[in-house]
Amino acid sequence: MSGAGTSRCPRSGLGRGGGRAYHLRLTLLVFAVAIVERSTTAAAQFETGLNPAGAGASAASTSAPTVSGAPTTLPPPASGPLALPNPFAPPNALPSGVTPAPGAPPAAAIALPTPGGAITTLQSYNPNAPALLIQPYASLGETFYDNVFYTANHRQAAAETSLSPGLSVSADTPRLTGVLTGSVSGNLYVPTNSLDQFTANLFGQGTGTIVPDRLFVDAASYVTQASTLPGLGFVSPSLLPRTQQTLTFTNTVSPYLRQSYDGLIDGELRYRLSSTNFAGNTGITSITTPLNSGLTNGISNEGTLTLVTGRDFQRLQSRAVVDGSNFNSNSTAQNTQFTAFDDVEYFFRPNIAALLRGGYQNLRYPFAPAATFVGPTWLAGGRLGRADDYGYVALQYGRIDGVYGFSGTANYQITPTLVFQANLLTGISSGAQTLQASLANATLSPSGAIVDQNSGLSPIFYNPGIGLNNNPYKQHLYNFSLSEQIGRNTYSLVSYYTNAQSLVPPITPPTNSVGGYLSWARDIRPDLNGYASAGYAHTTNVVTVNTPTPVASTSTLTANIGLNHTFARALTGSLVYTFTYQPNGGVIVNGQSGSIVANTLQLYLTKAF
Repeated sequence: MSGAGTSRCPRSGLGRGGGRAYHLRLTLLVFAVAIVERSTTAAAQFETGLNPAGAGASAASTSAPTVSGAPTTLPPPASGPLALPNPFAPPNALPSGVTPAPGAPPAAAIALPTPGGAITTLQSYNPNAPALLIQPYASLGETFYDNVFYTANHRQAAAETSLSPGLSVSADTPRLTGVLTGSVSGNLYVPTNSLDQFTANLFGQGTGTIVPDRLFVDAASYVTQASTLPGLGFVSPSLLPRTQQTLTFTNTVSPYLRQSYDGLIDGELRYRLSSTNFAGNTGITSITTPLNSGLTNGISNEGTLTLVTGRDFQRLQSRAVVDGSNFNSNSTAQNTQFTAFDDVEYFFRPNIAALLRGGYQNLRYPFAPAATFVGPTWLAGGRLGRADDYGYVALQYGRIDGVYGFSGTANYQITPTLVFQANLLTGISSGAQTLQASLANATLSPSGAIVDQNSGLSPIFYNPGIGLNNNPYKQHLYNFSLSEQIGRNTYSLVSYYTNAQSLVPPITPPTNSVGGYLSWARDIRPDLNGYASAGYAHTTNVVTVNTPTPVASTSTLTANIGLNHTFARALTGSLVYTFTYQPNGGVIVNGQSGSIVANTLQLYLTKAF
């Protein structure tokens, strides 16, 4: 997918997997680097999130005061197609009255970003904290279902017991900036032991400095549950039965070289190795004719050269990008791509600029000729506002991957507490490639959501209207957000619109999906927080394998309410109730007409060590 104002070429793909051991090694890369870095610098003092400053550390760190309200552990990672905040975040894992030290925004939208500048570590809230914070924990949970198989007929109640060891790591040293939060979980069901499973939920991200100001490496991993079912909207994939869950492993490692030439040109030469692997239920739901009958693993190799105008250019900014990639996969999404373009930003005033792009693309999909495109690419539009002021709105229209549409981002502070954000993408991509492109530009927000580094908005990791499959799609992905902070209350409205046209026969009508999600969170007391949300999604032309023709439409309503209470310094209890209603959802799940109603109650105890 492609967007205006991004800091890298948007082409990104995935390819043939190398086995579970391979992608688990990539997933643990950030944590491994953090452990090694612990002993490389005297500034990198070790501390767990429970201990007061200086416990088990040097005398220098012992005298450092703590900052009241600063979080001591990272929130648990988000899940779902938009990776919204996890409702199980304990009170001490979210900032309370303390904001992180802001990074310096680039002077122009097309400037090279600061390496690691988008990563918000725990040390950002408390500069006196040790440079390395590691907090292990374990959760014991009980979940009660009244419709454990998520079906319209033959509803069955069940109880699930889960044990989840986890880890929170935050590193902020001269050589490494990174965060890692996640857990693995063993789940036992009664009386339906056929659903017993092991699963995981993890997000890790880091930037390592190999040669100061010259050579860096970025790494990121995201392990989460998703689903091949279309039209689920905001349903949490973790609440679906294992027959409707897909465990996704997405990893990216990217070394790059930076060089500046006397304030005239800033250059970056980057290589990116990316992988996406699937486990669990990998059967494809939507009608397709791929080379493989299930979700296919993949590996992408991508090289990018970026040249931008340096600090001496004020009124006119330019960014030239040459990018080549190879996405190897045993599916119709296999492709090779070459892209060369130049972005130009001309400032009429410091807060008003014109944006232009011109270039050439050569996209080859050998097993999906309708997705192949060779020809010019262009964008034209403008930007109002500045990132270092009240914010900005950037919008362009043009042709990306041969697809006409809008691209852009917005992050604007309407009032001191009300923020509007938007992200618009247009182009051709498959489900695995979308996962990868979103991860490459993602970071963990203070609220626990996974957000885009450029817009600050949760990206669409996979299209909620079509679920996961191997097909390349011509897509328009738009999502918007309004967030308001009033005292102890945080209000958020997230909405999205997606249009996806499959480019693999049999050609079906485009699938359109629109949804909205309203949430409210409150810091009731320092040791107690509450959470409530409601989401609605509507999808037309839902394509499944359960019916000979696409389902005309389906809707999905979800609601959540929960509490998190810290009983002691190391013990937190959580309670979350979830209601789901999907009219005509049975046709999608099992080919039988009927509405799906599901009630779920989750109780968890989390002990930190």
